[in-house]
Amino acid sequence: MQLFQIPPPPQELTVAPEPQALEQRQTLLDVAETIRTVTTADDNELAAQCGSGIQKMLKGVEGARKDLTAPYLAAQRAIKATADTFCEPLAKAMDRLGRLAIGYRQEQERKAEDERAARTAEIMRLQEQQRKAADDARKAAEAGDLAGALMGDLIAQAAGVQTSTALAAPEPEATKTAGQSFTDRVLGWECTDPIALWNARSDLCNPPTPKASAIKATCAPERPVPGLRLFWESKVSFKSR
Repeated sequence: MQLFQIPPPPQELTVAPEPQALEQRQTLLDVAETIRTVTTADDNELAAQCGSGIQKMLKGVEGARKDLTAPYLAAQRAIKATADTFCEPLAKAMDRLGRLAIGYRQEQERKAEDERAARTAEIMRLQEQQRKAADDARKAAEAGDLAGALMGDLIAQAAGVQTSTALAAPEPEATKTAGQSFTDRVLGWECTDPIALWNARSDLCNPPTPKASAIKATCAPERPVPGLRLFWESKVSFKSR
């Protein structure tokens, strides 16, 4: 799908110095080559004049470079601005869908956690039933109650089979959806006071704005930072299929 109509880029871009510029550069290089030592005031004066000339040419080249690349940079900024404007409603829609998906996934995680707790409780119940039946069978055998001992053994064996079956079953998990990835614990942050943040943790700043990479790498809600609101949040990312 073609998103934008823009003129094609130049197929070949050849940039070459003007002959006059090459001559001026060579003149400076020739003069610089003649200066082998600086031991007198005259030597130093000549070195200063040659160095100033080189510096002037370097500044001129940099200025020319900026003038030549300015139209390309302006075109790049214009293309990016158009792309950003085009994508803005899409990003907002994806953000809204992400929040809805987070709510659904969190509910699925809660249900899965309840099912895991119920599974654990059932396994413990079966293990206790197996233990009690085996104990009853032992006591019955000691008392000469063969029928009671046999019944206890059968109950213990049945409970053991049920326990093994429950343990072999996969643990309940939240339903996963293709095209989404869910992260339950992501650091979220908001700068509430840039001055307080700078005074407390200048390493978290890239003046005049907070430094997101440093905040994410070193901060946690459990360690409050003046000027920052830190919190854990869930995040859903969508993948292109």
